[in-house]
Amino acid sequence: MRMFVAIPVPDSVKQHARMVRNELGASRPDIKWVEYQNYHLTLKFLGEVNISDLPILKENLTRVADSAPAFNLSAGGLGYFPNRNRPRVIWLGIKGELEKAEFLAERVDAYLSSLGFEEEREHRFHLTLGRVRSDTNLPALQKIAEQMKVKGKLTAFKVETFNLMMSSLSSGGPVYSLLDTFTLNG
Repeated sequence: MRMFVAIPVPDSVKQHARMVRNELGASRPDIKWVEYQNYHLTLKFLGEVNISDLPILKENLTRVADSAPAFNLSAGGLGYFPNRNRPRVIWLGIKGELEKAEFLAERVDAYLSSLGFEEEREHRFHLTLGRVRSDTNLPALQKIAEQMKVKGKLTAFKVETFNLMMSSLSSGGPVYSLLDTFTLNG
């Protein structure tokens, strides 16, 4: 099973993301947009995990939750990977108590490295809006994005949980299923 660890985002952030996506979509770019129900902040992509490893994985994620405190974040502002001139991914930025988000991500890495998962070199918190498939209408999209920066707003939310998710690939895109939720108790 393909799995990842993620911070869920509330409907207020999802609605903000959809509004931004709709404004950017007016330029008719060739982008595979993330579905509303799939918005999240990835803490760690695990890849293929054997179902027999699920109990020990959940046990270690419970330890992570017990060691990390809740924190506040906000989403807003547009960015691109790898950069604005050659975007492949368009995202909303994440601000707020990033040192606590980083601590959580480091705890996930530390507890899961004992199970053979590689630690991340760097954590770049963002909410993916879409993946660019071609350069069709990119200049128009970038012009709209620049105009949006002027009137951009941040949508705040409190992070009190994180999830273990399963990802199933289908012809319509990925389908995410919640496997477990972990409450931050640190």
